[in-house]
Amino acid sequence: MGKSSTEQRMNRAPRLARAFGTAAEKHYLQLSNLNQNLVKAEYAVRGAIVTRAAQIEQEIQEGKQYPFDSLTECNIGNPQYFGQKPISFSRQVLSIMMNPESLATSGYSKDVKNRAKSYIDRITGGIGAYSESVGLSFVRENIARFIQQRDGGITASKDLIIQSDGASKGIQAVLSALITRPEDGIMIPIPQYPLYTALITYMNGREVPYYLDEAKGWSVSAAELEASVKKARENGTNVRGMVIINPGNPTGQVLDEASIQTIVKFAYENKIVLLADEVYQENIYKAGKKFHSFKKVVSSLPAPYNKTELFSFHSTSKGFIGECGFRGGYLEMHNICPEVRAQMTKLQSIFLCPNLTGQLTTELMVNPPNPETESAEAVQQYQAEKGALLSSLKKRAEIVTTELNSMLNIRCNEVEGAMYAFPSLFLSDRVVQEAKAKGVQPDMFYCLKALEKTGIVIVPGSGFRQRPGTFHFRITTLILPEEKMFRKLQEFKAFNAWFHKEYSSPEVVQPPAGASAF
Repeated sequence: MGKSSTEQRMNRAPRLARAFGTAAEKHYLQLSNLNQNLVKAEYAVRGAIVTRAAQIEQEIQEGKQYPFDSLTECNIGNPQYFGQKPISFSRQVLSIMMNPESLATSGYSKDVKNRAKSYIDRITGGIGAYSESVGLSFVRENIARFIQQRDGGITASKDLIIQSDGASKGIQAVLSALITRPEDGIMIPIPQYPLYTALITYMNGREVPYYLDEAKGWSVSAAELEASVKKARENGTNVRGMVIINPGNPTGQVLDEASIQTIVKFAYENKIVLLADEVYQENIYKAGKKFHSFKKVVSSLPAPYNKTELFSFHSTSKGFIGECGFRGGYLEMHNICPEVRAQMTKLQSIFLCPNLTGQLTTELMVNPPNPETESAEAVQQYQAEKGALLSSLKKRAEIVTTELNSMLNIRCNEVEGAMYAFPSLFLSDRVVQEAKAKGVQPDMFYCLKALEKTGIVIVPGSGFRQRPGTFHFRITTLILPEEKMFRKLQEFKAFNAWFHKEYSSPEVVQPPAGASAF
């Protein structure tokens, strides 16, 4: 005899409760029935430290007293947060694009107006309309020209370029195409930028770590790469891609050409697709160091290594542009088969198009004022602003390196490029034990104390991954003005001395042999 509808509903109830929660809980979408890959994903630069910082900021507003009046957010590379001035020409052109009627009324220079008019004439419907899914054609043409000039004439094509909302979206797109099943692995440098571990976790792939050698300036060796891929394959991992961040984030190193050649040859021999994160390519500070793009190195190698498959990424958020909020960026596909390129284009079309403001910010980055189209005055002003910004960035990197190396139980490699320092932190056994009792990593314990005593927000090295037995933190080199940076570092130095005195013990945890030069 069949069950009544009432009985059927009663039998379904427990299953529904397990899936969606009880009526008393009100919400049927809960943490327990959410995509668990999302729940497991972590993004350290906006993680627990930033959550605690937000609580402190709220408490200050409510009248609670701290040893500081405001926070100094050194957890993220956000240049304009610290007061970096945007490039005048770019912002003036963009302001007209936001309000085309101002073309006739603004007091901007003829150069600015002419550039804005050229954009207005070429963008049907203005920047409030959708563009081609892969980005405006003329912008991609200028990106290709920029790449070709940067790489000494090596051919670049707009048809191999996809614009994106910052480099992160391009990276997300490529990883989503590479990771097809839980056994698929992506090699990532350790330390790494947490975007990669977060996305790999979210896409249900496997991290395949390879360690950078801190004792040798965060370099990478063929032996380390071979050991990493061998171990992964022995564990049943299908290694499909390899991430390289150059200049390094969080480590600040700049790879030389020989190191890049080693990586390229390894990738080809192991049938691994390279993902070159090159968003800091303008941020080179150390004398004698030079940025070498992976595309240029791949193209310069003899066969078969010149056929290595490569995705490269760039962004308007870093360099001297620092336009993080406009979310401009692009990816270039090199030696990628046509059928795969078509699928990447299809993937981009699902999201309609990257934002137009970001596209034009990218255009202004790769096609700045030049003598062919703008006046000598416009070119000189642009070069002067660029030079001043890069000079200041270099000076601040030097200040951070010097000051960190003057602090007790901290040692820092020279910041050769990018926007961060990633110093080693030597902690007492007492710190390790107290952190364990609180259920946090020792460097997280240190960073939380720094936040509560100084208001300076730094990120523990455990959030970037690090060699077992070592501790680090990442701090940005972006604080402006330079006098403020020096003052904040002195406050941090005083905290650091207090911390090591407060948590002193006979034993200081040293890194394992070969893990550090210090």
